[in-house]
Amino acid sequence: MSSSQYIISLYNSRKNLIELLRVQGFDVTDYEGFSINEVDAMHTNSQLDMLLNHTTETKKVYIKYANHVRQNNLDVFVDDLFNTENVLNKETDIFIIVSDDEPNECIMAKLEYLYDHDGVFIIIHNIRRLQYNILSHQLTPTTRILNNDEKKALWEKYNIKDDTQLPEISRFDPLALAIGMKPRQVCEMIRNSSTALETTYYRICV
Repeated sequence: MSSSQYIISLYNSRKNLIELLRVQGFDVTDYEGFSINEVDAMHTNSQLDMLLNHTTETKKVYIKYANHVRQNNLDVFVDDLFNTENVLNKETDIFIIVSDDEPNECIMAKLEYLYDHDGVFIIIHNIRRLQYNILSHQLTPTTRILNNDEKKALWEKYNIKDDTQLPEISRFDPLALAIGMKPRQVCEMIRNSSTALETTYYRICV
């Protein structure tokens, strides 16, 4: 990939990621509207990282661009953001990494360990997957994460006794990544059919 093509891919990934985070309720006003030349300058000066606050909830998301993600530099990122500098809170916040690589099984196992044992939730987006907004695709169902009250009401409505009674969606599924879905959260999906009827179904994140 040439330098100019890579800058375009950075620009597209940034634009689409900002839109995904806007849909999730984060304040993106400080980061939208930048030109390709401005993104090029930010890349040159290593200034692509972003920190966004949620508009209604007490939570933040930090976005870091990293060419490659390895277990050792992942540990460094986590230590810096969650421990040394206290930029992020394990209880509420999300750490997003945009990488040239697709995470392998070792990295995915590391992400699962960090969440299960330390409460650190990390999403890794491959930059190629952010060249378009998956939520805008006509075949993607309208999807949202249920809050705790909605999840409780769903359990009561369908007499659900255990999480295993719901169909699953992997936390590494492209749609789950796009909406920032954490394990044990439930999403509602609404799909329109050719007969103009809506079908609503639910998935639990694992």
